[in-house]
Amino acid sequence: ATAGRLDIDSTGVIIFTRAGIMARRLIAPDTKIPKEYIVKVQPAVQPTTREKEAGLLSLPSPTRNLTSLLRGGKRLWNDKKALKPVLEAEWLEENPVLSNGGTLRLVLQEGKKRQIRRMCREILGMHVVSLVRKSIGPIQLDTLPEGKWRPLKEQEVREIFADTPHKKRKKAKRFVGKD
Repeated sequence: ATAGRLDIDSTGVIIFTRAGIMARRLIAPDTKIPKEYIVKVQPAVQPTTREKEAGLLSLPSPTRNLTSLLRGGKRLWNDKKALKPVLEAEWLEENPVLSNGGTLRLVLQEGKKRQIRRMCREILGMHVVSLVRKSIGPIQLDTLPEGKWRPLKEQEVREIFADTPHKKRKKAKRFVGKD
């Protein structure tokens, strides 16, 4: 099974595991494991037909100000819960030109379905052209070619569980019954 997912238009690190405890550690809503993304964007012109049908009638003017992502507390359209703050957000090019879009580096702990695409559109007024997940915690994409895999290193597994609180398990009660 996969621990986390990427939509069809995204590439990058995805983890396959048979260990349920590892999958939960990587994707649980309260996890503290950071996920790093490289996002290429361009200014969004208008809401898509799908967005309009869902009731989103306008998008903000394109902005390069990332403060609202770092602060958190914003709600995406039609979501009940506010977003957690993005851990890190930066533009990667030195001389950005808004009309041409740009490349962002985002680090999140939370990862709702299509969250980055929606944050870029609904908060920054930008359309995502490409999205690559570079890492999940200690597990880096590095030079691994698209479509290839490798086993996790022992050190990576240790780091995934490094800050996990150890809960004492209750002993299972055994019942003895009569037929």
